[in-house]
Amino acid sequence: MILKRKNNQKAFSLIETLVYIFITAMLLTTISSLIMANFNIRKKLKTSDLVYNDARFIMNQVSNKIHSVNVFDDVRPDSEQIIFYSEAGEDFVFVVEDNNLIYREIPNVGGGQALENVLNSERVEVNNFILTPVSDWQGNLNKGILINFNLSIGAPEDVYNYLNQDFETFISIR
Repeated sequence: MILKRKNNQKAFSLIETLVYIFITAMLLTTISSLIMANFNIRKKLKTSDLVYNDARFIMNQVSNKIHSVNVFDDVRPDSEQIIFYSEAGEDFVFVVEDNNLIYREIPNVGGGQALENVLNSERVEVNNFILTPVSDWQGNLNKGILINFNLSIGAPEDVYNYLNQDFETFISIR
């Protein structure tokens, strides 16, 4: 006696299985690339946020200090560049040391210890901090300060965690 096999068994053919695996692999590849792009954008935004927050803080601090100034001396090419003299007797300078921007009060003769504040965060480096005295259109000397500086974070090889940005502003002497 010969047994007949019924063809109504339910199973996937080899072609159907291969198509399923191919479609699943394409979906997983697309989803994983979207997730990686999201993480990379997040890294880039975090890096940018750190640099721009430091720039805002530096400009705010420098502006507030310079607005209290009566007179300043241009001592370039000295590293201190400009010495600021305020009404309150708090004379100060801005200096870049070891890629940090430092606000340093100059003690009066016989005065106490000088106050120093680092104005940038630990991860952000300050380079090319240049203060330039500016005269007004009438020829009056030292009516403002042009400030140029560069902030950078990360290593140039790291595409998503590196940013190098130049900043410039003008602050008038009141």
